[in-house]
Amino acid sequence: MAELALAEDGERTLRDAEALCTSENVSILAAEHLLAAALQNAAQSVAGLPDTATLAGAAKSIHGSGTTPLDSQVMWGSSAREALNSTVGKARAEGLTVVSARLIALGVIGSGEVNPAFFSSLGLSKADLVALLS
Repeated sequence: MAELALAEDGERTLRDAEALCTSENVSILAAEHLLAAALQNAAQSVAGLPDTATLAGAAKSIHGSGTTPLDSQVMWGSSAREALNSTVGKARAEGLTVVSARLIALGVIGSGEVNPAFFSSLGLSKADLVALLS
């Protein structure tokens, strides 16, 4: 079985998801944070995706923001872990060797871990996002 690697934008997606949480003083990274970061990075090569402010606002609409700066690292919550594990599992099953931001976005959308209100906050449906990413 081939090893999987993260593309540069895939690595950036994971860092950006954590940075999004830190900027909002949210200690648990959720699927919505991961999807927002993946879409932000995929937007570099995919036209029509929401801008960074819209993505951050959608994540904030679901998880809010804290008033106290974090004094420890962001922890990955179960929804984000499950969404990423599902994405990686599907990539392996399809024989892929590189996981990009676009693939992470598609995987998180398909995982069922994202609160439907996140999509409403973006003004796009799941199907709209999948069509843009495909």
